[in-house]
Amino acid sequence: MERKYPHLCDPIRVGNVTFRNRMFSAPMGGTDIENDGCIGPKSTAFYEYRARGGAAAVTVSELMVHPATDGSHAYHLDESILNSLARAAYTADAIRRHGAIPSIELSHSGMYAGTYMTDKNRSLGLTRWSADDSVRADGVPVRALTRELIDEITSAYGHVAALCKRAGFEMLMVHAGHGWLLNQFLSPMYNHRADEYGGSTENRCRFVIQVLKVIRAAVGPGFPIELRLSGAEFVPEGYDLDEGIKIARILEPYFDILHVTAGTYQRTFGITHPSMFEAHGRNVYLAEEIRKHISKPVAAIGGLSDPEQMEEIIASGKADIVYMGRQLLADPELPNKVISNRDDEIVRCMRCFVCMSERAVTSTRRCAVNPIIGREDEGFEISPAPVKKRVLIAGGGPGGLSAALTAARRGHYRNCNQGHLPGTPCRHGHMSQRPC
Repeated sequence: MERKYPHLCDPIRVGNVTFRNRMFSAPMGGTDIENDGCIGPKSTAFYEYRARGGAAAVTVSELMVHPATDGSHAYHLDESILNSLARAAYTADAIRRHGAIPSIELSHSGMYAGTYMTDKNRSLGLTRWSADDSVRADGVPVRALTRELIDEITSAYGHVAALCKRAGFEMLMVHAGHGWLLNQFLSPMYNHRADEYGGSTENRCRFVIQVLKVIRAAVGPGFPIELRLSGAEFVPEGYDLDEGIKIARILEPYFDILHVTAGTYQRTFGITHPSMFEAHGRNVYLAEEIRKHISKPVAAIGGLSDPEQMEEIIASGKADIVYMGRQLLADPELPNKVISNRDDEIVRCMRCFVCMSERAVTSTRRCAVNPIIGREDEGFEISPAPVKKRVLIAGGGPGGLSAALTAARRGHYRNCNQGHLPGTPCRHGHMSQRPC
């Protein structure tokens, strides 16, 4: 079959791993995170949905490497916790069984520890650690990491990386963007240290290099390590694209894929996660420019949903890989539809932020155009209704249309203007209890 988007469908090999196409699923946090940091079954089904849909890699997010200094209520991986390694292994298996490469994002929140905790009183009682002593904008004091703690956190990255590999993950993403701890060391906005970890760009890269080296020692050669880096921070106190290029060049010997994201989460949320008021592919130019200066594969992200645009990004050499987050909530089947030339069937993300706002309110994940999100573990088969009824759908928006389709698949009756005998289908397959 001649494919309409051949570059998107091309495999890519990184280290010892071959990815089946260039469409990757971006890190998205799960919802049923257990109190001890285990991955819950709903989250496993959530990640499997994107693998089922044809994504080449699916990244689980976020695994906090050092809970002692990072109290965020997110995933932990610790062999001393019952079911911790098993739950991670089940999740990696669920992704891999559909042909996707399971990846997991290693992270540390630094001064924003506790961000994901629903118990805000407990969150405010945490000690926050970062590159330097400071006070957050909300008045929370922050302490500078000692060299001993830096070494301890570095070792934790290596220990957890080895556990991830043991659990069956075949790639690791190291989060050094969006204002989290490693970015706090890279950024002049946060890092005012006077020792070997502060000052020059080279010094500010030192902690990240230590982390990447210890991860490589833990996972061995040929195992892909992906670095998630903000190409620019878009705040006056932070670094710009020119320095982002310099950082990428310094760090290049230590990663296999550079995932170029944007901004600092706490101040440029609408750039990091482009809203409907931003252009599609708003941050791709960062990846395009950085790719001119390094030889490792580069991944682009930022409001991508149009196969034609993504094909052009790969074909023109702006990036080697495209990542989608919210778009693969709206339609996890997008990669399969691209591969089979069914791009006219793609359900587009509206970039309405329902997925993020619902997580903050109820700790669940929902999507305005995909009712399966958050209910993946309930299965995808639509079984016939035991009692057939006539169904009235009030409203023809995305919800109404989806409800009508589901009702029809369950065998409920509907009125039809193609007159036919009661109880028999018309040429459209509609059933009616009486002639129209």
